[in-house]
Amino acid sequence: MVRELERQRQGATFPESAPAANPVFFRTYSRRTDAGLRETWDQVCDRTLRGLVELGKLTREEAAILDKMQRNMKSLPSGRWMWVGGTDWLTKAKNFSGAYNCTSTNLVDWSAFGLMMDLAMMGCGTGAIIEPKYINQLPPIRNRLNITIKGEIGSTPPAQRREFTQTHIEANTATIHVGDSREGWVKSYQTLLELSTDERFTDDVQVIVDISDVRQSGETLKGFGGMANPVKLPGLYQRCASILNKAIGRQLNSVECCLLIDEAAVTIVAGNIRRCLPEEALVHTESGLVPIAKVRVGDRVLTSKGFYPVTNFFIQGEQSLCRIQTQDGSFECTADHKVAVFTDVYGNYKMVKAQDLQSGDRLIFVPQAIPGTPTELPEFRGKVEGKTKKITVPALTPDVAYFIGYLHGDGSVSSDGSRVRFRVHEDSPNILERLIAVGSDFGLETHTLRTPEQCRTKAYELQFNSSALNQYLKSFKQAFQPLNIPDCILLAKADIRKAYLAGLADADGCHSQGVLVASVHQRFLQQIQALYASLGITTRMCSSIRKRTGKWEGELVTVGAAAYQSVENCFEKYSLQFSSQKRQTPKSFKDHGFPKAMVRPIINTTQYHWGAIHQQMILPTLKKYIPEATDLVPVKVLGVELNVRSAPTYDIEVATVHEFVCEGILVSNSAGMRQFVSEDEQGATAKDNLWQQDAEGNWRIDPERDSLRMANHSRVFHHKPTLEESIAAVQKQYYSGEGAIQWAGEAVARANADLLNTPEIKKDFLQAYEQGKAEQWIQKYYPEIDADELEHRTGRFGLNPCGEIIGSNFHCNLSEVHLNQLDPDNYKEQEEAFTAGALSVVALLNHQFLEPRYQYSRELDPIVGVSFTGLFDFFVHAFGTDWLRWWEAGRPETPEGLIFKRGEQKYLNFWKDVVHKVVWEYCDRHQIKRPNRCTTVQPAGTKSLLTGASPGWHPPKAQRFIRRITFRKNDPVALACIDYGYNVIPSQSDKDENGNLLNDPFDPRCTEWLVEIPVAVSWADLPGADEIEVSQFSVLAQLDFVMQVQSHYVTHNTSATLELRSEEVELLGTRIYEAIQNDEGYISAALLARFDDLQSFPRLPFEPIDKATYESLSKEVKARRKTDDFCGVLSRYDLGELSEAGPSGCDSDKCMFPEQPPTS
Repeated sequence: MVRELERQRQGATFPESAPAANPVFFRTYSRRTDAGLRETWDQVCDRTLRGLVELGKLTREEAAILDKMQRNMKSLPSGRWMWVGGTDWLTKAKNFSGAYNCTSTNLVDWSAFGLMMDLAMMGCGTGAIIEPKYINQLPPIRNRLNITIKGEIGSTPPAQRREFTQTHIEANTATIHVGDSREGWVKSYQTLLELSTDERFTDDVQVIVDISDVRQSGETLKGFGGMANPVKLPGLYQRCASILNKAIGRQLNSVECCLLIDEAAVTIVAGNIRRCLPEEALVHTESGLVPIAKVRVGDRVLTSKGFYPVTNFFIQGEQSLCRIQTQDGSFECTADHKVAVFTDVYGNYKMVKAQDLQSGDRLIFVPQAIPGTPTELPEFRGKVEGKTKKITVPALTPDVAYFIGYLHGDGSVSSDGSRVRFRVHEDSPNILERLIAVGSDFGLETHTLRTPEQCRTKAYELQFNSSALNQYLKSFKQAFQPLNIPDCILLAKADIRKAYLAGLADADGCHSQGVLVASVHQRFLQQIQALYASLGITTRMCSSIRKRTGKWEGELVTVGAAAYQSVENCFEKYSLQFSSQKRQTPKSFKDHGFPKAMVRPIINTTQYHWGAIHQQMILPTLKKYIPEATDLVPVKVLGVELNVRSAPTYDIEVATVHEFVCEGILVSNSAGMRQFVSEDEQGATAKDNLWQQDAEGNWRIDPERDSLRMANHSRVFHHKPTLEESIAAVQKQYYSGEGAIQWAGEAVARANADLLNTPEIKKDFLQAYEQGKAEQWIQKYYPEIDADELEHRTGRFGLNPCGEIIGSNFHCNLSEVHLNQLDPDNYKEQEEAFTAGALSVVALLNHQFLEPRYQYSRELDPIVGVSFTGLFDFFVHAFGTDWLRWWEAGRPETPEGLIFKRGEQKYLNFWKDVVHKVVWEYCDRHQIKRPNRCTTVQPAGTKSLLTGASPGWHPPKAQRFIRRITFRKNDPVALACIDYGYNVIPSQSDKDENGNLLNDPFDPRCTEWLVEIPVAVSWADLPGADEIEVSQFSVLAQLDFVMQVQSHYVTHNTSATLELRSEEVELLGTRIYEAIQNDEGYISAALLARFDDLQSFPRLPFEPIDKATYESLSKEVKARRKTDDFCGVLSRYDLGELSEAGPSGCDSDKCMFPEQPPTS
């Protein structure tokens, strides 16, 4: 029968209203075929439909409806099913969860933590319930874990690798051999947690984690359905142990549980006030020095407590900067950005706004080297014409890095394009040999050498007469242009960075005077200073203005005994001059120190002879008196200059510690669904007030209140919130994005719809719930329900990550009807679409889960979800522009408005009835318990692009807009987009040395591409539609529409992101309070602060445009288009690797927008 369907399949091209469909489909949903090519849309339909028919034992008629609706893109299965449905991988019971959008798990034991990591690795959205009644079942932490990582990733030959984790325990030592599979990673994580409470140990547990069997990044991981990226895996164990060790002698609190979950999440994927740093500011990451504009979520950044993951990234626009002048140089940021300032000599510190710094304050230098990553030189993209000899780009070795450093110090790339020249002191022939050898590595067999006598100087002149080398090295240095350290050095491993600095020092330093480098390029010297800082070395910039020319010049010198020794060790190995020219060990190293006022109360005059000349105590001296003093380095503030310049600014958010190191200085950052009980202040305020002030005014970080930004935090109310609580929650969401109210009573009532089958019964139950008597109410009217089922029923307030599904320990699969593809007058077509949606989710109820808690929940409370997208588009077509004008007026209860509402309700009720009828008839026929709730609305981001629908119930961003989709540079799909006529530009993070956005996508400096696609909603040309400003719709109008959907279609919850302005906060808080008090069906909603000035940000994912611009851009696309066969042209470029990840469980476009600035 399936083969028959394939022969009868209807053609399916993506709708004209969905110009983004091709790139999104081939990037997100198309798998590799056995022949190595990407699946076409029809092949995806074949695979997914075959899987549904076989799993669901569907009839011919049911299969035909599914086939018709999916191929014509009127009803689609879940994004996860589109990715894994019908694959051999999904036939294994251990992988069933990979087909589901979302889950929710009660944290009652260590296995729950492991299960959540397993689910996340399969692509599921993971929700966690972290209420006291659950986490209080976890055992107290009794054992301190001391972690040692053994081996290197990928060191075991493939044939000898363990697939599953093995643990050996002997006395107080546990050895965990991490298995080379999804199950292996999960088991190692769960085992570590279990060791913390294992009662067989009598002392601290020495935990040896052997990672030798884990395959390297890029190899397919067994059981993952994707590619392995184990870069962050070794750090997982130490980070978890750190969290567990702080809880010895007690149970974990809610925030610590959240931290443990999110540490696993970070391993798998690699307040609204935003203080900012200029785009070029170099952040110390585990992967090297990265300009803050190019830092990405998942990167691990250096802090005073080690490396922690970035959990958010913010584009903050053009802002005025201040300059902090220190004894070592300067540091630029916005005046409100906070930097760490020492409060004592033991390492405690507070965060202070830059504008509030005082002369004499001590900033913090973190003397820790960063690992960096293996890097290579950029490709040669120049043109070689005529007899010009090509060059070969060599591997980036220390010798080549030395060559680049020497080029920056005393080399020149001629402006006529013919040669590259170096000057080498006559006493350093070994440097000549090094440079000539590297020239050979570039493929150059000849060179020109002029002797000191010929040059009439004390230096040789080495010249490579190669226009190809000249072209290539112009990306590193050009005459009369500022110098910049290339990414291949900034990101490199330590040996490459050291060799580069040695080459630079040999060329433009003075070893006998302790000068590391001299330059007239101030920003270049600051980059060099940051590069030394990345090795844990403190340096000082000394500068002056030349009297004759009035130009700035500066030099870097080492500061401190430790720095001097580190530089000596570095140069002894990599410099070719240092050994013969190094100065004698100086008597004074000009060390950093703590101020006298801070030290003298601890070390008095009987211990140390304080004199009038003593203004500080340097670190080596302090350590003699106080060995436990901090190893962090104090850097003295000299002053702060305000409004020194304006620049594009950015900020990041860092998990747990909310700080990071930027150009050597410690600074503050800005600062799935995790649900806490409303009374749990620790959970509810997990992201508030990271820094606490004691009675003496000292600031300290409170580790028990740290939390990760890997998930949304909701505050679950088991009583109806007061008006004050409602308004306060809206205010908190508006300014921080966190703290949404979730009214559990409504969620539990909806999840027990089989018992509460009339409005009167439901109202009576809600009254009992409000009084804390829900269990007693159920026992009274349904005495046959046992204790386990009673606990399950009253615990069904768990939400999936996007908030549209309610239940307990559940899995849910969501289909999606594309209403924008349906005719409002064709009720038969609508019935078929929702029938197909119902069949594609109910078929998955045949899965039998291996995990008992999930299978028990499935048997007791089977859950499905039929969602839709394009509702706003559908209603515009159904009711016309008058409906839009009614929206613009706020959806008032006028006679016309009541007619519109009745019309909306008619459609919504009809669709809901179709879904329940189809699901229940199927379940009755297959002896499966009926789900008591089947309808929902999900965020609907990515799949909506396949048909051009406005996501979920939401209005579109505009009638016409430019949609920008991010790809890595030279991605085959992006290259196909170019041939298809779409414009490609560099991303927002790609800029030139002057901070200007790059315009050429093939510029060597460009790393990411944005494909620009002009889009118009399907009703954009309706008469009068252009007159409506959809971005001005009030938040109360949005909530009114949400409640219409919630009341007449949705039986789970409506995933809603309400956009509001500051003046609407109190209005919305009051309306939410009324909706809960009056039992109108409200459960929860997300909020997004709306700021119109964000339209000025360049190259946003959505940019509203007018009709003329849209038509002009569309004509340009058609003029550039070389083919109408997107799949065909893609196959010509598709020779590289395809990322085997598929869509995420969450399907929302909310996360693509930059975090917005506050209104006050």
